Amino acid sequence: MKTIKKIGLVSAVAFAMLAFAACDDSSSASSDETSVSSSSVESSDSESSSAVDKKSSGEEANEKDKSSSSVKDTDLGEVSSSSAKETKISSSDEILSSSSSVSRRCEEDALDTVKTDTSTAYMRCINNRWRTDSIVYVPKPKEYPVMDSLFATEYEPVYSKFEDPRDHQVYKTTILHLRGSDGRLVDDVLIEVFAQNLNYGEMIDTSIKIHDDAKVEKYCDLNDEWFCNNGWGGRYTWSEAMALPAKYDSVLWKDTVGGDTRIHQGICPDKWHIMNAYEWKNFTSSAGEDLASKVNWKLNKRYVNSTGMSVLFQMKTYKENWGNATFFLPAEEDGKKMYRVTVNDSYVTQNAAAIKHHNWFYVRCVRDY
Repeated sequence: MKTIKKIGLVSAVAFAMLAFAACDDSSSASSDETSVSSSSVESSDSESSSAVDKKSSGEEANEKDKSSSSVKDTDLGEVSSSSAKETKISSSDEILSSSSSVSRRCEEDALDTVKTDTSTAYMRCINNRWRTDSIVYVPKPKEYPVMDSLFATEYEPVYSKFEDPRDHQVYKTTILHLRGSDGRLVDDVLIEVFAQNLNYGEMIDTSIKIHDDAKVEKYCDLNDEWFCNNGWGGRYTWSEAMALPAKYDSVLWKDTVGGDTRIHQGICPDKWHIMNAYEWKNFTSSAGEDLASKVNWKLNKRYVNSTGMSVLFQMKTYKENWGNATFFLPAEEDGKKMYRVTVNDSYVTQNAAAIKHHNWFYVRCVRDY
């Protein structure tokens, strides 16, 4: 009897322990399930949990796709939140992702426009989807050079003024002294020269290659007349600068007597002539910075514009120049080539030959003496 009771007691204790263990396992399993569920994207400890997660992710993705592409039939202007975030303009063979267009339905061949601060996109509906026809970009504002230092120099050359009676433009002029063989100035021999480039004639675009002999035509840097009117002056063809018919851009001009010292008026005003090779060589300088305007540099070099010639370099863009300026000489090498002077910030190249056809250079005028 006692034995039976003892066995019964042991059985009861064992049963209680088993029940407790079962409860503990259930709690542990519940905890594990919670952990897997919360991190199902990052881990899969069992095939069943992985399969469940994949199914869940797939359903989510399908629902997301449906949501992002859905448009209410009653409101063609409604867009999804996902597409509204895209604002860039696509290429012509892709949809234009714009909150104002991409997510609304369109009728075949319908047109639309999307504007931003920097561009305007023109779109067409193809296969009920908006596609880009073309994009027009807003031109950047022109930033012109500050011209306060155009004639600035530490050597105080003598400046005067001359008004061209043909169009009443006023030019600054400067006095240049003859330089002897020793490089020193000869005080009693001097000339008066334009301190800026000639700016006479009617502006034409550089795309125009056929010229009208009945009028004087000029080009302006960057095809912008502002440069012509602010010191750069006009750029001319050889024949235009010499006041000759356009045919002389490709054939020899026979009246070439005088060589380097030749006096030829060209398109300069009456009683003035185009600066010749002798004048460039003996009255200016072989050092480019002596002739160049301070506008060409951000830093002030020691001898900049010591002659007062105030040469401006040809513009490459609105923010930078080519680092040189080229002027006509009234002389030719042959029917296809003429002579020129090129000024940069280091040196001056004189009497170099250049092809006459399609080269447009500046002109400096000297008062007859």
